[in-house]
Amino acid sequence: MRLVSTINEFQGNLATRFLSDQWLGGIDFSQLTMLGGCILNALYDLPFSDTTEQDVNLIYLSNNGADFEIIVMNTIIKLQAMASKCFKEELKVEKTPGRHRYDVVLPCGVKLNFFLISTGNSKSPLSHVLHNFDMDISQVAFTGDRIISTFAFLQALATKSFIVYSLHAETSKNVCNRIAKYCKRGFTLLEPINFDGSFDMLMKQLDIPLYRIEYQDFTDDDGEVQFMTTEYWRGYARNIDTFQLQEGFIAAACSTTLEYKQ
Repeated sequence: MRLVSTINEFQGNLATRFLSDQWLGGIDFSQLTMLGGCILNALYDLPFSDTTEQDVNLIYLSNNGADFEIIVMNTIIKLQAMASKCFKEELKVEKTPGRHRYDVVLPCGVKLNFFLISTGNSKSPLSHVLHNFDMDISQVAFTGDRIISTFAFLQALATKSFIVYSLHAETSKNVCNRIAKYCKRGFTLLEPINFDGSFDMLMKQLDIPLYRIEYQDFTDDDGEVQFMTTEYWRGYARNIDTFQLQEGFIAAACSTTLEYKQ
C-alpha cells in the first residue's frame, strides 16, 4: 500500500470509507478534533480489511465538562438534521455513565465516539494528548484542514511497525486486542528486548468492558439485608513507557547533543 499524496485524497478516502460527506459538515473543528485509526486508514490508498468495524473518534480538549456536554448536544442536533434528509431512522446515542463520553451511531452505520480529554495547563493541548497515547501508530489527528502527528507516528509509517510504550507482562486484554488489530492491518509490533510477557496468556484474560455495574447484598450488624451497587470504569492506557524506550532512543541517537558540557 502507498500513502496518499494530497489532503484531497485523504478527504476522499474519509468520504468513501467512513461516509464523511454525510456527517463531517456537522463537526465544528474549532471545538472538536478527529484522531486515531480512521485517520491512519484514510492516509493509505487502499482501505484496511476491518474498515467497516472502525469507529471515528472526536475529542474536545478542555478541562470543562459542562462545555463538552453542550458541544456534543449541539453536534448531535446538527447530525440529526443532516441525517433526516436521507434517512428516516434516528441517531442512536449512548452516554457512558460517569464519564465524559458519548457514542453516536448514525443511520448510515458509522459510529462517532465523542470524548473529553483534560489537558491541564498544557500550552500545546493537542501535542500533549498525542504524545500521551500509548501507541505511536495512533498519534495522529485531523483538525479539519490539517493532519498533525508526532515524529514517532511518522517513524511508524516509514517502517510499517509500531511500539506500544505501555506494554508489560500483565497488559490488559483490551490493549492486546488493539495490538492484534494493527498487526492484522499489516504493521509489525516491536517488542522491547526485556519484554517477558506471553501474548497467548494475555489473550486468555477476560475482556474488561468500558463500564460495568456489580450488585451485592450483605447482612449488616442488625441482621438486616442491605444492597450495594459498585460501578467500574476501564481506565485509559497512557504512554507510561514501561521500558523507557523513548529515553533510551534519545540517549543513543543524541548522546553528544545531550551531553552536559562544563
